Amino acid sequence: MVSFGNMRRRICGMKTLEVLTLVLVIFTTLTYIDNRQNRK
Repeated sequence: MVSFGNMRRRICGMKTLEVLTLVLVIFTTLTYIDNRQNRK
C-alpha cells in the first residue's frame, strides 16, 4: 500500500511537471510571435 501511494504521487508529479512545461512552451511561443510581429 505504501509503494502504491508513492507511485501515485510520482504520477501526479509527472503530470504536474508536464502541464507546467506545456504552459511554459505556450507562453514562450506566444512571446516569440508577439515580438516578431512588433518588429515588422
